[in-house]
Amino acid sequence: METKTITLPKTTSQVLEYSLLATSFLIPFFISGPQLLTGAIVNTLLFLYVSKIKSKNTLPIVVLPSIGALLNGLLFGKFTVFLLYFLPFIWISNYILMQSFTYLSKKNSPPISIVGSALLKCGFLFCIAYALTITKIVPMIFLQLMGLFQLYTALAGGMLAFIITTIISKKND
Repeated sequence: METKTITLPKTTSQVLEYSLLATSFLIPFFISGPQLLTGAIVNTLLFLYVSKIKSKNTLPIVVLPSIGALLNGLLFGKFTVFLLYFLPFIWISNYILMQSFTYLSKKNSPPISIVGSALLKCGFLFCIAYALTITKIVPMIFLQLMGLFQLYTALAGGMLAFIITTIISKKND
């Protein structure tokens, strides 16, 4: 299935970019659970950003969701303090997701690119969580939260972004 690239006027593109950035930060404040839903929405925004925004500056979208989650303090409840240990790794994993999706999309179908980038993100976070749990820096619950949980939310977010972009492309045909 071929996806069509739509070139937006500069102002429309900027509105979309700023809307995605604001939404990525605010999601934890408006949807504080279940975490599968929040994570899927955030990952959808990451995929949409890298698919539709031609900005080289991905830093805001990479960091804003986890900063919003930390400030809100609801996603991990009593475990929110441990999120501090993960912040830089979550940022790196979001970057891995976006960059690997961009790279994989050049030679693969969107579903293959989504699965590949989700696996890379999940694998990275799981390795970090494993290291932090065996050194007793964080509780064991983070193996689940930073393992399969991340895989599920990245896959769901990628597929939702794919559906959204497909619908938008069909409307513009």
